[in-house]
Amino acid sequence: MLNILCFGDSNTWGYVPEKGLRYDENTRWTAIAQSLLGEQFRIHEAGLNGRTIMQGEANREFRNGAELLNLYLESCRPLDMVIIMLGTNDLKASFDLSINTITQAARALCQQVLEFDYAPYHCPKLMLIAPAPLVASENIDSEFENRIADSKRLAPAYYQLCNELNIDFVDAGRIVKASIIDGVHWDKDGHHNFGQHLSTLLQQLSEK
Repeated sequence: MLNILCFGDSNTWGYVPEKGLRYDENTRWTAIAQSLLGEQFRIHEAGLNGRTIMQGEANREFRNGAELLNLYLESCRPLDMVIIMLGTNDLKASFDLSINTITQAARALCQQVLEFDYAPYHCPKLMLIAPAPLVASENIDSEFENRIADSKRLAPAYYQLCNELNIDFVDAGRIVKASIIDGVHWDKDGHHNFGQHLSTLLQQLSEK
């Protein structure tokens, strides 16, 4: 069995646009990928609303991804792959972070995975997913309304980072678009399409 950790934010958790509810196991991309991959794979869902790469929020606990990642790396061992999809919440206006700063934070998070002590098991492969860009919406949170253009710059920055670290890269924006309902979260079709795409990719990677 191949064990895969999916570490992300609300679009990994399965946040329903605007409503704040959670998509069920028949809808979330992680669950869809699990269903398509079958019993030879085990996907560990580790999504959290508001999670950042390494930014904390005074009124929301546990949002700093870097502070909690090791807990998952330890508890989910043995791991064959770690998938990280973060960066959207780091775009918040209140953080005032440049794309370069966010990318360097992503680099540190990736290195955290690569340098973790997995003994007696081996180090897992690592995949960094660039989140789908934000889209214009009447209901978009004010934290994101002026960061739409910047959100489109994450994918090329992450692509270069993955080349430098020799890790796998996926651009979610090529498969799914954020919902027009709130400009941030994915609709059911987005989850379905991404789950299908990722399951195919993981199957291919497992055969190498």
